[in-house]
Amino acid sequence: MKSAFRPLGLATALFSLAALLLFPSPARAQGWTTSGVNILTPSNSTFTITGINWYGFETTAYVAHGLEYHDYTYIVNEIKQYGYSTIRIPFSNAMWDTDPIPNSNTISACPSCKGSHSRDILARIINYAGSIGLHVILDNHRSEAGNSTEKNGLWYFVSGSNNYTDQGWQNDWVQVEDWVHGIAQTQGATDTVAVNLNASDGYPIVLGFDLRNEPHTPSRTAYTAGSTWGTGDGISPATNPNPNPFALSCISSNSCHDWRLAAERAGDGILGEAASHGWAYPLIFVEGISEYPTATGTPANGPYDYYWDGGQLLGINGNANNPGAPIVLNAGGNSTSLGPAVNNQLVYSAHDYGPTVYGQPWFNTSTCYSSGCSSSSLADLWKTHWAFINLGQVSPVWPGHSSYPWGNTGATAYTNTPVWIGEFGTGNSSSDVYTSGNGSEGQWFTDIINFINSSYSLTSGNNSGVPVTNLNWTYWALNVEDSFGLLGSNDTGIAYPNKQYSFLCFNQLGPLATPSGTGSGQCGSTGALPAGQ
Repeated sequence: MKSAFRPLGLATALFSLAALLLFPSPARAQGWTTSGVNILTPSNSTFTITGINWYGFETTAYVAHGLEYHDYTYIVNEIKQYGYSTIRIPFSNAMWDTDPIPNSNTISACPSCKGSHSRDILARIINYAGSIGLHVILDNHRSEAGNSTEKNGLWYFVSGSNNYTDQGWQNDWVQVEDWVHGIAQTQGATDTVAVNLNASDGYPIVLGFDLRNEPHTPSRTAYTAGSTWGTGDGISPATNPNPNPFALSCISSNSCHDWRLAAERAGDGILGEAASHGWAYPLIFVEGISEYPTATGTPANGPYDYYWDGGQLLGINGNANNPGAPIVLNAGGNSTSLGPAVNNQLVYSAHDYGPTVYGQPWFNTSTCYSSGCSSSSLADLWKTHWAFINLGQVSPVWPGHSSYPWGNTGATAYTNTPVWIGEFGTGNSSSDVYTSGNGSEGQWFTDIINFINSSYSLTSGNNSGVPVTNLNWTYWALNVEDSFGLLGSNDTGIAYPNKQYSFLCFNQLGPLATPSGTGSGQCGSTGALPAGQ
Protein backbone atom coordinates (compact mmCIF):
# COMPACT_ATOMS: atom_id res chain seq x y z
CA MET A 1 0.00 0.00 0.00
CA LYS A 2 1.01 3.60 -0.40
CA SER A 3 2.29 5.08 2.83
CA ALA A 4 -0.18 6.50 5.31
CA PHE A 5 0.49 8.85 8.21
CA ARG A 6 1.30 7.13 11.48
CA PRO A 7 2.28 8.42 14.93
CA LEU A 8 5.99 9.10 15.42
CA GLY A 9 7.98 8.40 18.53
CA LEU A 10 8.88 11.53 20.53
CA ALA A 11 12.59 11.31 19.74
CA THR A 12 11.91 10.77 16.06
CA ALA A 13 9.45 13.62 15.97
CA LEU A 14 11.89 16.02 17.67
CA PHE A 15 14.69 14.97 15.33
CA SER A 16 12.44 15.50 12.32
CA LEU A 17 11.42 18.93 13.57
CA ALA A 18 15.04 19.93 14.10
CA ALA A 19 15.96 18.73 10.63
CA LEU A 20 13.17 20.81 9.13
CA LEU A 21 14.33 23.90 11.00
CA LEU A 22 18.02 23.45 10.15
CA PHE A 23 17.57 22.15 6.60
CA PRO A 24 14.20 23.41 5.34
CA SER A 25 13.03 22.31 1.92
CA PRO A 26 13.54 25.05 -0.67
CA ALA A 27 10.49 27.17 -1.31
CA ARG A 28 8.79 25.94 -4.47
CA ALA A 29 8.15 28.33 -7.33
CA GLN A 30 4.69 28.80 -8.81
CA GLY A 31 4.19 27.05 -12.13
CA TRP A 32 1.59 25.43 -14.36
CA THR A 33 -1.18 23.72 -12.40
CA THR A 34 -4.66 22.30 -12.92
CA SER A 35 -8.02 23.08 -11.41
CA GLY A 36 -10.91 20.84 -12.38
CA VAL A 37 -10.93 20.60 -16.18
CA ASN A 38 -8.68 23.63 -16.64
CA ILE A 39 -4.95 24.11 -17.00
CA LEU A 40 -3.84 27.24 -15.15
CA THR A 41 -0.90 29.54 -15.80
CA PRO A 42 1.37 30.53 -12.91
CA SER A 43 -0.82 33.63 -12.54
CA ASN A 44 -3.93 31.40 -12.23
CA SER A 45 -5.50 32.31 -15.57
CA THR A 46 -6.90 29.55 -17.79
CA PHE A 47 -4.63 28.27 -20.55
CA THR A 48 -5.92 25.95 -23.26
CA ILE A 49 -3.48 23.88 -25.29
CA THR A 50 -4.28 24.45 -28.97
CA GLY A 51 -1.19 23.15 -30.66
CA ILE A 52 0.54 20.90 -33.13
CA ASN A 53 3.00 17.98 -33.19
CA TRP A 54 6.43 18.43 -34.76
CA TYR A 55 8.17 15.10 -34.95
CA GLY A 56 11.63 13.81 -35.84
CA PHE A 57 13.73 13.63 -32.67
CA GLU A 58 12.26 10.17 -32.02
CA THR A 59 13.29 8.84 -35.45
CA THR A 60 16.63 7.55 -36.73
CA ALA A 61 17.33 11.11 -37.91
CA TYR A 62 17.58 12.12 -34.21
CA VAL A 63 16.36 15.62 -35.07
CA ALA A 64 13.13 17.44 -35.98
CA HIS A 65 12.21 16.90 -39.61
CA GLY A 66 12.17 19.89 -41.94
CA LEU A 67 15.58 21.33 -41.10
CA GLU A 68 16.77 20.20 -44.52
CA TYR A 69 14.36 22.79 -45.94
CA HIS A 70 14.43 25.63 -43.42
CA ASP A 71 16.13 26.86 -40.30
CA TYR A 72 14.24 25.98 -37.12
CA THR A 73 13.36 29.64 -36.59
CA TYR A 74 11.47 29.68 -39.90
CA ILE A 75 9.45 26.59 -38.96
CA VAL A 76 8.66 27.81 -35.44
CA ASN A 77 7.58 31.13 -36.94
CA GLU A 78 5.22 29.21 -39.22
CA ILE A 79 3.69 27.46 -36.22
CA LYS A 80 3.01 30.84 -34.64
CA GLN A 81 1.84 32.37 -37.93
CA TYR A 82 -0.79 29.65 -38.33
CA GLY A 83 -2.20 30.26 -34.87
CA TYR A 84 -0.81 27.45 -32.69
CA SER A 85 0.22 28.13 -29.10
CA THR A 86 1.94 24.88 -28.17
CA ILE A 87 4.31 22.36 -29.79
CA ARG A 88 4.34 18.71 -28.78
CA ILE A 89 7.85 17.45 -29.55
CA PRO A 90 8.42 13.67 -29.56
CA PHE A 91 11.83 12.20 -28.68
CA SER A 92 13.27 8.75 -28.11
CA ASN A 93 15.32 7.45 -25.19
CA ALA A 94 17.98 6.58 -27.76
CA MET A 95 18.25 10.22 -28.80
CA TRP A 96 18.35 11.35 -25.19
CA ASP A 97 20.93 8.80 -24.04
CA THR A 98 23.34 8.92 -27.00
CA ASP A 99 22.90 12.56 -28.06
CA PRO A 100 24.36 12.06 -31.54
CA ILE A 101 25.27 14.63 -34.15
CA PRO A 102 22.53 14.32 -36.81
CA ASN A 103 23.56 13.58 -40.37
CA SER A 104 24.37 16.78 -42.25
CA ASN A 105 21.70 16.17 -44.89
CA THR A 106 18.96 16.32 -42.23
CA ILE A 107 19.99 19.79 -41.02
CA SER A 108 21.39 21.35 -44.19
CA ALA A 109 19.16 24.45 -43.96
CA CYS A 110 19.95 25.12 -40.30
CA PRO A 111 23.38 26.79 -40.01
CA SER A 112 23.47 26.71 -36.20
CA CYS A 113 22.61 23.00 -36.20
CA LYS A 114 25.68 21.90 -38.17
CA GLY A 115 28.04 19.97 -35.93
CA SER A 116 25.61 20.24 -33.01
CA HIS A 117 24.33 17.34 -30.98
CA SER A 118 20.63 16.50 -30.87
CA ARG A 119 19.91 17.85 -27.39
CA ASP A 120 21.54 21.18 -28.23
CA ILE A 121 19.37 21.49 -31.34
CA LEU A 122 16.28 20.66 -29.29
CA ALA A 123 17.33 23.27 -26.72
CA ARG A 124 17.59 25.91 -29.44
CA ILE A 125 14.11 25.05 -30.71
CA ILE A 126 12.62 25.25 -27.21
CA ASN A 127 14.38 28.54 -26.47
CA TYR A 128 13.27 30.15 -29.73
CA ALA A 129 9.70 28.93 -29.33
CA GLY A 130 9.58 30.47 -25.86
CA SER A 131 11.09 33.72 -27.06
CA ILE A 132 8.14 34.28 -29.43
CA GLY A 133 5.47 33.23 -26.94
CA LEU A 134 5.02 29.53 -27.70
CA HIS A 135 5.07 26.67 -25.19
CA VAL A 136 6.30 23.10 -25.47
CA ILE A 137 5.29 19.62 -24.29
CA LEU A 138 8.04 17.00 -24.44
CA ASP A 139 6.79 13.55 -25.42
CA ASN A 140 8.69 10.31 -24.82
CA HIS A 141 7.56 8.65 -28.03
CA ARG A 142 9.57 5.43 -27.97
CA SER A 143 12.73 3.76 -26.61
CA GLU A 144 15.03 2.96 -29.55
CA ALA A 145 15.01 5.39 -32.46
CA GLY A 146 12.33 4.76 -35.07
CA ASN A 147 8.88 5.62 -36.33
CA SER A 148 5.47 5.38 -34.69
CA THR A 149 4.81 3.53 -31.43
CA GLU A 150 7.16 1.20 -29.57
CA LYS A 151 6.65 -2.22 -31.14
CA ASN A 152 6.26 -4.09 -27.83
CA GLY A 153 3.62 -1.61 -26.65
CA LEU A 154 5.54 -0.85 -23.44
CA TRP A 155 7.54 2.08 -22.05
CA TYR A 156 10.81 0.17 -22.12
CA PHE A 157 12.48 -2.08 -24.69
CA VAL A 158 15.18 -4.54 -23.73
CA SER A 159 16.32 -6.84 -26.52
CA GLY A 160 19.86 -7.72 -27.55
CA SER A 161 21.92 -4.54 -27.68
CA ASN A 162 18.84 -2.41 -27.05
CA ASN A 163 18.94 -1.81 -23.31
CA TYR A 164 16.20 0.71 -22.53
CA THR A 165 15.01 -0.41 -19.13
CA ASP A 166 12.09 0.57 -16.93
CA GLN A 167 14.49 2.18 -14.47
CA GLY A 168 16.40 3.87 -17.28
CA TRP A 169 13.17 5.37 -18.57
CA GLN A 170 12.43 6.78 -15.11
CA ASN A 171 15.98 8.13 -14.84
CA ASP A 172 15.78 9.78 -18.24
CA TRP A 173 12.68 11.70 -17.19
CA VAL A 174 14.46 13.07 -14.11
CA GLN A 175 17.35 14.12 -16.35
CA VAL A 176 14.92 15.83 -18.73
CA GLU A 177 13.48 17.73 -15.75
CA ASP A 178 16.99 18.88 -14.80
CA TRP A 179 17.77 19.79 -18.42
CA VAL A 180 14.73 22.05 -18.85
CA HIS A 181 15.98 23.92 -15.77
CA GLY A 182 19.29 24.68 -17.46
CA ILE A 183 21.38 21.87 -15.98
CA ALA A 184 23.74 20.48 -18.63
CA GLN A 185 23.53 16.75 -19.22
CA THR A 186 26.52 14.60 -20.10
CA GLN A 187 25.13 11.31 -21.39
CA GLY A 188 26.35 10.77 -24.95
CA ALA A 189 27.84 14.27 -25.06
CA THR A 190 27.98 17.30 -22.78
CA ASP A 191 25.36 19.94 -23.52
CA THR A 192 26.58 23.35 -24.67
CA VAL A 193 23.18 25.07 -25.04
CA ALA A 194 21.24 25.71 -21.84
CA VAL A 195 17.45 25.56 -21.96
CA ASN A 196 15.79 28.80 -20.90
CA LEU A 197 13.19 28.38 -18.19
CA ASN A 198 10.62 31.04 -19.10
CA ALA A 199 8.92 32.12 -22.29
CA SER A 200 8.33 35.74 -23.29
CA ASP A 201 5.06 35.67 -21.32
CA GLY A 202 7.02 34.99 -18.12
CA TYR A 203 5.74 31.41 -17.75
CA PRO A 204 7.82 28.23 -18.06
CA ILE A 205 8.30 27.36 -21.72
CA VAL A 206 7.85 23.65 -21.08
CA LEU A 207 4.34 22.99 -19.82
CA GLY A 208 5.15 19.45 -18.83
CA PHE A 209 5.90 15.93 -19.92
CA ASP A 210 3.89 13.38 -21.92
CA LEU A 211 5.30 10.33 -20.17
CA ARG A 212 4.90 7.82 -23.02
CA ASN A 213 3.35 7.78 -26.43
CA GLU A 214 0.56 5.25 -27.01
CA PRO A 215 1.13 2.40 -24.57
CA HIS A 216 -0.76 -0.51 -26.09
CA THR A 217 -1.13 -4.21 -26.68
CA PRO A 218 0.51 -5.25 -29.96
CA SER A 219 -1.80 -7.03 -32.37
CA ARG A 220 -2.06 -10.81 -32.07
CA THR A 221 -0.68 -10.83 -28.52
CA ALA A 222 -2.44 -11.24 -25.20
CA TYR A 223 -3.61 -8.11 -23.38
CA THR A 224 -1.37 -8.92 -20.42
CA ALA A 225 1.67 -9.09 -22.72
CA GLY A 226 1.30 -5.40 -23.57
CA SER A 227 0.48 -2.32 -21.52
CA THR A 228 -2.33 -2.96 -19.06
CA TRP A 229 -4.14 -0.57 -16.73
CA GLY A 230 -4.63 -1.43 -13.08
CA THR A 231 -3.53 -5.08 -13.11
CA GLY A 232 -1.13 -4.44 -10.20
CA ASP A 233 2.05 -6.11 -11.51
CA GLY A 234 2.02 -8.77 -8.81
CA ILE A 235 0.02 -6.88 -6.19
CA SER A 236 -3.58 -8.00 -6.42
CA PRO A 237 -5.91 -5.10 -7.23
CA ALA A 238 -8.63 -7.01 -5.38
CA THR A 239 -6.57 -6.48 -2.22
CA ASN A 240 -5.16 -3.04 -2.99
CA PRO A 241 -5.96 -1.21 -6.23
CA ASN A 242 -3.47 1.55 -5.34
CA PRO A 243 -0.15 -0.08 -4.38
CA ASN A 244 3.11 1.77 -3.99
CA PRO A 245 4.29 1.85 -7.63
CA PHE A 246 7.94 1.46 -6.59
CA ALA A 247 7.37 -1.70 -4.52
CA LEU A 248 7.36 -4.09 -7.47
CA SER A 249 9.93 -6.76 -8.28
CA CYS A 250 9.11 -6.45 -11.99
CA ILE A 251 10.98 -3.11 -12.21
CA SER A 252 14.43 -4.65 -11.83
CA SER A 253 13.57 -7.58 -14.09
CA ASN A 254 11.95 -5.40 -16.77
CA SER A 255 8.76 -7.39 -16.72
CA CYS A 256 6.22 -4.74 -15.63
CA HIS A 257 3.03 -4.28 -17.64
CA ASP A 258 0.77 -2.02 -15.55
CA TRP A 259 1.09 1.31 -17.36
CA ARG A 260 -0.87 3.13 -14.64
CA LEU A 261 1.79 2.23 -12.04
CA ALA A 262 4.65 3.02 -14.41
CA ALA A 263 3.20 6.47 -15.08
CA GLU A 264 3.02 7.05 -11.33
CA ARG A 265 6.67 6.03 -10.92
CA ALA A 266 7.88 8.41 -13.61
CA GLY A 267 5.59 11.21 -12.51
CA ASP A 268 6.57 10.83 -8.85
CA GLY A 269 10.24 10.92 -9.76
CA ILE A 270 9.83 14.10 -11.81
CA LEU A 271 7.84 15.82 -9.07
CA GLY A 272 10.28 14.68 -6.40
CA GLU A 273 13.18 16.13 -8.37
CA ALA A 274 11.34 19.43 -8.70
CA ALA A 275 10.54 19.51 -4.98
CA SER A 276 14.16 18.85 -4.01
CA HIS A 277 15.27 21.94 -5.97
CA GLY A 278 12.34 24.19 -5.12
CA TRP A 279 11.25 24.23 -8.76
CA ALA A 280 7.69 24.63 -9.88
CA TYR A 281 6.05 21.32 -10.66
CA PRO A 282 5.54 20.54 -14.35
CA LEU A 283 2.28 19.13 -15.68
CA ILE A 284 2.26 15.34 -15.95
CA PHE A 285 0.45 14.09 -19.06
CA VAL A 286 -0.67 10.44 -18.97
CA GLU A 287 -2.05 8.69 -22.05
CA GLY A 288 -4.40 5.75 -22.08
CA ILE A 289 -3.73 2.28 -23.44
CA SER A 290 -5.43 0.39 -26.31
CA GLU A 291 -7.81 -2.17 -24.77
CA TYR A 292 -9.41 -2.96 -21.43
CA PRO A 293 -11.43 -5.91 -20.07
CA THR A 294 -15.19 -5.49 -20.20
CA ALA A 295 -17.39 -5.80 -17.12
CA THR A 296 -17.72 -9.52 -17.80
CA GLY A 297 -14.05 -9.94 -18.71
CA THR A 298 -10.74 -10.50 -16.97
CA PRO A 299 -7.24 -9.27 -17.83
CA ALA A 300 -6.13 -12.78 -18.71
CA ASN A 301 -9.05 -13.90 -20.83
CA GLY A 302 -11.13 -10.89 -21.87
CA PRO A 303 -13.39 -10.07 -23.59
CA TYR A 304 -11.96 -6.61 -24.17
CA ASP A 305 -13.11 -3.18 -25.22
CA TYR A 306 -10.74 -2.17 -28.03
CA TYR A 307 -9.89 1.44 -28.84
CA TRP A 308 -7.10 3.54 -30.37
CA ASP A 309 -3.58 3.12 -29.00
CA GLY A 310 -3.22 5.66 -26.21
CA GLY A 311 -6.93 6.47 -26.22
CA GLN A 312 -8.39 3.79 -23.94
CA LEU A 313 -8.96 5.30 -20.49
CA LEU A 314 -11.75 3.06 -19.18
CA GLY A 315 -9.36 1.66 -16.58
CA ILE A 316 -9.56 4.87 -14.56
CA ASN A 317 -13.03 3.90 -13.36
CA GLY A 318 -12.84 0.16 -13.87
CA ASN A 319 -16.04 -1.85 -13.96
CA ALA A 320 -17.96 -4.55 -12.15
CA ASN A 321 -15.18 -7.11 -12.56
CA ASN A 322 -12.05 -4.93 -12.69
CA PRO A 323 -11.04 -2.40 -10.01
CA GLY A 324 -10.69 1.20 -11.06
CA ALA A 325 -7.20 2.68 -11.14
CA PRO A 326 -6.99 6.48 -11.33
CA ILE A 327 -3.54 8.07 -11.51
CA VAL A 328 -2.38 9.52 -8.19
CA LEU A 329 0.87 11.44 -7.89
CA ASN A 330 3.37 12.05 -5.11
CA ALA A 331 6.52 14.14 -4.89
CA GLY A 332 9.12 11.40 -4.83
CA GLY A 333 9.06 7.96 -3.29
CA ASN A 334 10.71 4.57 -2.95
CA SER A 335 9.71 0.97 -2.31
CA THR A 336 8.73 1.66 1.31
CA SER A 337 7.32 5.17 1.37
CA LEU A 338 6.20 8.05 -0.79
CA GLY A 339 6.48 11.79 -0.59
CA PRO A 340 3.55 14.16 -0.16
CA ALA A 341 0.60 13.79 -2.49
CA VAL A 342 0.44 16.16 -5.46
CA ASN A 343 -3.14 16.79 -6.50
CA ASN A 344 -3.09 19.47 -9.17
CA GLN A 345 -0.59 18.50 -11.90
CA LEU A 346 -2.29 15.64 -13.73
CA VAL A 347 -3.66 15.82 -17.28
CA TYR A 348 -5.09 12.75 -18.99
CA SER A 349 -4.39 12.41 -22.70
CA ALA A 350 -6.15 10.49 -25.48
CA HIS A 351 -5.36 9.90 -29.15
CA ASP A 352 -8.14 9.59 -31.72
CA TYR A 353 -8.20 8.93 -35.45
CA GLY A 354 -10.52 8.24 -38.36
CA PRO A 355 -11.05 5.23 -40.64
CA THR A 356 -8.08 5.93 -42.93
CA VAL A 357 -5.84 4.87 -40.02
CA TYR A 358 -7.94 1.80 -39.26
CA GLY A 359 -11.49 0.79 -40.11
CA GLN A 360 -12.84 0.55 -36.58
CA PRO A 361 -16.30 -1.08 -36.26
CA TRP A 362 -17.93 2.20 -35.27
CA PHE A 363 -17.23 3.58 -38.75
CA ASN A 364 -20.24 2.24 -40.61
CA THR A 365 -23.46 3.26 -42.33
CA SER A 366 -24.98 4.25 -38.96
CA THR A 367 -22.12 6.48 -37.80
CA CYS A 368 -23.40 9.85 -36.61
CA TYR A 369 -22.31 12.72 -34.39
CA SER A 370 -24.76 13.40 -31.59
CA SER A 371 -25.27 11.46 -28.39
CA GLY A 372 -27.95 8.80 -28.80
CA CYS A 373 -28.21 9.16 -32.59
CA SER A 374 -27.27 5.48 -33.07
CA SER A 375 -25.13 2.76 -31.52
CA SER A 376 -22.27 4.30 -33.51
CA SER A 377 -22.57 7.82 -32.11
CA LEU A 378 -19.11 9.38 -32.18
CA ALA A 379 -19.94 11.69 -29.28
CA ASP A 380 -20.99 8.71 -27.16
CA LEU A 381 -17.86 6.83 -28.20
CA TRP A 382 -15.64 9.72 -27.09
CA LYS A 383 -17.61 10.14 -23.88
CA THR A 384 -17.22 6.47 -23.04
CA HIS A 385 -13.49 6.23 -23.65
CA TRP A 386 -12.01 9.59 -22.62
CA ALA A 387 -14.42 12.54 -22.47
CA PHE A 388 -16.05 11.20 -19.28
CA ILE A 389 -12.99 12.55 -17.45
CA ASN A 390 -13.90 16.07 -18.57
CA LEU A 391 -17.51 15.59 -17.48
CA GLY A 392 -16.81 15.00 -13.80
CA GLN A 393 -17.44 11.27 -14.13
CA VAL A 394 -14.22 9.93 -12.63
CA SER A 395 -15.70 7.54 -10.07
CA PRO A 396 -13.49 4.47 -9.65
CA VAL A 397 -15.03 1.27 -8.37
CA TRP A 398 -13.54 -1.40 -6.13
CA PRO A 399 -15.64 -4.50 -6.64
CA GLY A 400 -16.85 -5.96 -3.36
CA HIS A 401 -16.31 -2.70 -1.45
CA SER A 402 -18.60 0.21 -0.80
CA SER A 403 -16.09 2.91 -1.72
CA TYR A 404 -12.76 3.39 -3.45
CA PRO A 405 -9.67 3.64 -1.17
CA TRP A 406 -8.39 7.07 -2.15
CA GLY A 407 -7.12 7.54 1.41
CA ASN A 408 -4.28 5.06 1.15
CA THR A 409 -2.58 7.22 -1.46
CA GLY A 410 -2.56 10.50 0.41
CA ALA A 411 -4.32 11.91 -2.63
CA THR A 412 -7.49 13.94 -2.63
CA ALA A 413 -10.28 12.21 -4.52
CA TYR A 414 -11.04 13.89 -7.83
CA THR A 415 -13.90 13.61 -10.28
CA ASN A 416 -12.29 15.31 -13.27
CA THR A 417 -9.01 16.61 -14.69
CA PRO A 418 -8.09 18.46 -17.86
CA VAL A 419 -8.28 16.29 -21.00
CA TRP A 420 -5.80 16.71 -23.83
CA ILE A 421 -6.31 15.13 -27.25
CA GLY A 422 -2.61 14.74 -27.86
CA GLU A 423 -2.98 13.40 -31.39
CA PHE A 424 -5.65 13.51 -34.06
CA GLY A 425 -5.24 14.21 -37.73
CA THR A 426 -6.41 13.68 -41.28
CA GLY A 427 -5.22 13.95 -44.86
CA ASN A 428 -5.12 16.79 -47.33
CA SER A 429 -8.07 16.34 -49.65
CA SER A 430 -11.69 17.45 -49.48
CA SER A 431 -12.85 13.92 -48.61
CA ASP A 432 -10.45 13.90 -45.65
CA VAL A 433 -12.05 16.92 -44.02
CA TYR A 434 -15.58 17.23 -45.40
CA THR A 435 -18.06 14.44 -44.74
CA SER A 436 -18.76 12.16 -47.67
CA GLY A 437 -21.27 9.98 -45.86
CA ASN A 438 -21.69 7.91 -42.74
CA GLY A 439 -18.49 6.35 -41.50
CA SER A 440 -16.25 8.47 -43.71
CA GLU A 441 -12.95 10.08 -42.78
CA GLY A 442 -14.43 13.49 -43.45
CA GLN A 443 -17.36 12.83 -41.14
CA TRP A 444 -15.03 11.82 -38.31
CA PHE A 445 -12.83 14.90 -38.80
CA THR A 446 -15.76 17.30 -39.11
CA ASP A 447 -17.29 15.84 -35.97
CA ILE A 448 -14.19 15.81 -33.77
CA ILE A 449 -13.51 19.44 -34.71
CA ASN A 450 -17.10 20.28 -33.75
CA PHE A 451 -16.83 18.28 -30.53
CA ILE A 452 -13.76 20.28 -29.47
CA ASN A 453 -15.40 23.48 -30.65
CA SER A 454 -18.47 22.79 -28.51
CA SER A 455 -16.24 22.79 -25.44
CA TYR A 456 -15.46 26.48 -26.01
CA SER A 457 -18.74 27.91 -27.30
CA LEU A 458 -21.88 25.82 -27.72
CA THR A 459 -23.95 26.33 -30.88
CA SER A 460 -26.72 24.44 -32.64
CA GLY A 461 -24.17 23.30 -35.23
CA ASN A 462 -21.64 21.81 -32.82
CA ASN A 463 -23.93 20.59 -30.03
CA SER A 464 -23.31 16.87 -29.55
CA GLY A 465 -25.39 16.50 -26.41
CA VAL A 466 -22.20 15.76 -24.43
CA PRO A 467 -21.39 18.94 -22.45
CA VAL A 468 -17.59 18.94 -22.58
CA THR A 469 -15.67 22.00 -21.40
CA ASN A 470 -12.34 23.46 -22.50
CA LEU A 471 -10.75 20.49 -24.26
CA ASN A 472 -7.01 20.72 -25.05
CA TRP A 473 -5.52 19.44 -28.30
CA THR A 474 -2.45 19.14 -30.53
CA TYR A 475 -2.93 18.26 -34.20
CA TRP A 476 -0.85 15.47 -35.79
CA ALA A 477 1.22 16.70 -37.48
CA LEU A 478 3.12 19.71 -38.74
CA ASN A 479 5.51 17.78 -40.98
CA VAL A 480 5.21 17.68 -44.75
CA GLU A 481 6.55 14.09 -44.73
CA ASP A 482 3.39 12.92 -42.98
CA SER A 483 0.26 12.22 -45.02
CA PHE A 484 -1.64 14.26 -42.42
CA GLY A 485 0.93 17.08 -42.43
CA LEU A 486 -0.26 20.66 -42.19
CA LEU A 487 2.62 22.21 -44.12
CA GLY A 488 3.02 22.23 -47.87
CA SER A 489 5.91 21.29 -50.12
CA ASN A 490 9.31 21.70 -48.46
CA ASP A 491 7.53 22.62 -45.22
CA THR A 492 6.38 25.90 -46.72
CA GLY A 493 2.82 27.23 -46.57
CA ILE A 494 -0.30 25.13 -46.02
CA ALA A 495 -0.81 21.85 -47.88
CA TYR A 496 -4.61 22.11 -47.93
CA PRO A 497 -5.83 25.56 -46.82
CA ASN A 498 -9.39 24.41 -46.10
CA LYS A 499 -8.16 22.10 -43.32
CA GLN A 500 -6.52 25.04 -41.61
CA TYR A 501 -8.93 27.88 -42.38
CA SER A 502 -12.30 26.11 -42.30
CA PHE A 503 -11.57 23.60 -39.52
CA LEU A 504 -8.53 23.76 -37.25
CA CYS A 505 -8.43 27.52 -36.80
CA PHE A 506 -11.93 27.55 -35.30
CA ASN A 507 -10.50 25.74 -32.28
CA GLN A 508 -7.51 27.99 -31.74
CA LEU A 509 -7.62 30.16 -28.62
CA GLY A 510 -5.55 32.91 -27.09
CA PRO A 511 -3.56 35.81 -28.48
CA LEU A 512 -1.82 33.71 -31.15
CA ALA A 513 -5.02 32.31 -32.69
CA THR A 514 -5.65 32.96 -36.39
CA PRO A 515 -7.86 36.06 -36.64
CA SER A 516 -11.38 35.64 -38.04
CA GLY A 517 -12.31 37.08 -41.42
CA THR A 518 -12.67 36.42 -45.12
CA GLY A 519 -9.29 37.79 -46.17
CA SER A 520 -6.33 35.62 -47.12
CA GLY A 521 -4.93 33.73 -44.14
CA GLN A 522 -7.90 34.49 -41.88
CA CYS A 523 -10.03 31.95 -40.05
CA GLY A 524 -13.09 31.31 -42.22
CA SER A 525 -11.48 32.54 -45.42
CA THR A 526 -12.08 29.17 -47.10
CA GLY A 527 -15.54 28.79 -45.63
CA ALA A 528 -17.23 28.35 -42.28
CA LEU A 529 -16.82 25.27 -40.11
CA PRO A 530 -19.47 22.75 -41.26
CA ALA A 531 -21.86 21.54 -38.59
CA GLY A 532 -21.48 18.16 -36.96
CA GLN A 533 -22.95 15.37 -39.05
